[in-house]
Amino acid sequence: MTNYEKMKKKWQRRLKLGHAGDCFDPRQLAPGKFCVHLVDCGGFSMASVSEIEITGYFDSNIDLLGYLRFAKIPRILDLDSGSNRTPFLAVADAYLEKYETDQRNQIDRLLGLIDKALIAGAVSAQELDNVLDEFNATFLSTNPEIQILAWGNVAETLASPYFAESDEDQALPAELKTLLASHIFNECNPAHLSMARDYLESRLSA
Repeated sequence: MTNYEKMKKKWQRRLKLGHAGDCFDPRQLAPGKFCVHLVDCGGFSMASVSEIEITGYFDSNIDLLGYLRFAKIPRILDLDSGSNRTPFLAVADAYLEKYETDQRNQIDRLLGLIDKALIAGAVSAQELDNVLDEFNATFLSTNPEIQILAWGNVAETLASPYFAESDEDQALPAELKTLLASHIFNECNPAHLSMARDYLESRLSA
């Protein structure tokens, strides 16, 4: 079984069992996890718009791309295209015909970048940045609008510009900020990881 097929099988199985969202449980944060912090905003009218800010925890950056390819993107396209299937189709490509040429090509380009990484089973830091930037560009004007705000290992995620520029009431705790700035933060240290978990959980909003 290829890397691509493994990721497809894993995330489609999780969707079927209703467990695809388990990766956003703060209890999943552990040493070695790849984190992604995103905002999910959408609704059928201005009065019903909801915005959720949440962090996901994945086994690797490839695992994250598998989630995006086979769980997140199909959900976005199902809602945005007005298909409203229950359950939605776990194959993003099936929704492409519902889009005009330019947008369809943009979505298809994003899927191609993800597929390339999934087939290889590895992705460089620059390639991953390119994929996630392309993801943000693709889903900036959809309903729901999804934007990935920070990603990387725990330290990289917490030290991202997004969290560094947070309002005062959402700023990193002083001790955690000092650990990150001095490069002393160690995700294998239970106390450090607990501080990180508490902070990321505090940023969960709905």
